[in-house]
Amino acid sequence: MDSSPSEFEALGEKALPEDYVDIFIKPRHPSTKNKYLLTEVKTGKAQKKDVEQLRKYVKEFGDETVGGILIARDFSKSAFEDNKILPVRYHFKGLDPSMEYSYEELLKMLKLEVAI
Repeated sequence: MDSSPSEFEALGEKALPEDYVDIFIKPRHPSTKNKYLLTEVKTGKAQKKDVEQLRKYVKEFGDETVGGILIARDFSKSAFEDNKILPVRYHFKGLDPSMEYSYEELLKMLKLEVAI
């Protein structure tokens, strides 16, 4: 995907034959050779089964898939042995669990980092 991020759109919960992928990233303007990026989000620690789930989704799309992104709070050590899946760790900087926040406040606090 050598294109600008503005040339893509993200769709939530794309239906697959047996399940749903959480975020489906695709070109805004489809062409004869589309490339997709599939993203799964886990609220806790990602396990090997989560990588396997995303790997299965990537395989379903075959050559049309660039790869997958797995977003989680943390990752088990045995989870990653796949170069088509990028692990991304999230956390909320300065979050006080006893407080209430607006969506905009949470978005400003959200930090993402590649976990390789």
